[in-house]
Amino acid sequence: MTVRPRRRPAAVAAGVVAALALVACTPDGGGPDGGGPDDGASDPGARSAPATAGEAAEGTGPADDTGAADADPADYAARLVARTQEVRDEAGVPRLEESACAQDAARARAAALVGAPLEHAPLDDVVATCTPPGGTAAENLSRAAAGPADVVDAWMGSHGHRANLLDPELTAVGVACAPDPGEGDGALVCAQVFLG
Repeated sequence: MTVRPRRRPAAVAAGVVAALALVACTPDGGGPDGGGPDDGASDPGARSAPATAGEAAEGTGPADDTGAADADPADYAARLVARTQEVRDEAGVPRLEESACAQDAARARAAALVGAPLEHAPLDDVVATCTPPGGTAAENLSRAAAGPADVVDAWMGSHGHRANLLDPELTAVGVACAPDPGEGDGALVCAQVFLG
């Protein structure tokens, strides 16, 4: 798995972690290791990391962790959201609202990443379209055949991704996934867009 946390859309770093590729851009403008500003993205409110729509119903157990092979991309995205809500619950952070605007942005990002390197693009348009003045956006990205719980758990092990998942100032989310046939059997590329 390759982990590339990112704090604004400019700097990207890579580390090897198993057979799952991840990229995060966080709201505080810190670099890939979470240790400070990146190389100067144009919008200090824009940050990147991965996800899609869906929320676990009250009283349900842990998110189903069936892998991506033969998974419906919308169902897989919903399970990413459900697991995200679970980790926020466990950390005592308020749940995220689902945003149609963030989901549209996530859908466009996932489609653009099919067959392309897993890299962040500026989130200026997302901030301008989906947030009130002074708002922010963040993004987590993944490319994997692993189950949604494994993806979220891997994000939790990465400073930049974890920062996005647990940031109480990020209050809405949209997640979308698309099949990525060039990446092996059952691989999905997913974008999780946060708004705050």
